[in-house]
Amino acid sequence: MIYIHPQTQALIFDCDGTIADSMIIHNRAWSTIASRYEIDISSEELAHFNGIPTVKILQHLTQGQDFPHDIPAIVHEKEMLAHQEIHKVLPIEPIVNLIKEYHKKLPMVVISGGTEENVYKTLDALNLRHLFDFIITANDDHPTKEHPESFTLIAERLGVDSDKCHVFEDGKPGLINAIKANMVVTDVRTFYP
Repeated sequence: MIYIHPQTQALIFDCDGTIADSMIIHNRAWSTIASRYEIDISSEELAHFNGIPTVKILQHLTQGQDFPHDIPAIVHEKEMLAHQEIHKVLPIEPIVNLIKEYHKKLPMVVISGGTEENVYKTLDALNLRHLFDFIITANDDHPTKEHPESFTLIAERLGVDSDKCHVFEDGKPGLINAIKANMVVTDVRTFYP
């Protein structure tokens, strides 16, 4: 079992790559999109954007280019490609076990760069959605994990101290900014087989 300090007041989780072993599904969708629209990005480069909404990633990748395609349409296409495969998602067992162990013991929140539809479908596929106090997705008016405020606002909403929150993440932006928010952080990539 993962150690949780006795003074912890809340648990905050990313979804894809943290609760759900779903990055292969999203990477396949990205590969298809990159090929169709001649976007130059490798899976290694894409990993630097884990936890960031698709629209923000595309805006970054096409910044300063004369990109002739409709970004919102491509975002929708990418998300639909992933959506078709989400029912195959597998749990990251140590994290899922922790979520089940702490249900009703501590407030728990999901913050994801994924769309509401895909995050909810992922959590439903693992029968976990009902275990969280609230879920924040790319559809919500909330700062992205590129900013520490994405985490401090969760603590404020829960009425807990930031330094008493424990964040579980696999993406660099989330890991970095949870630390900047003065939270305890676990890099779940250490749990991958």
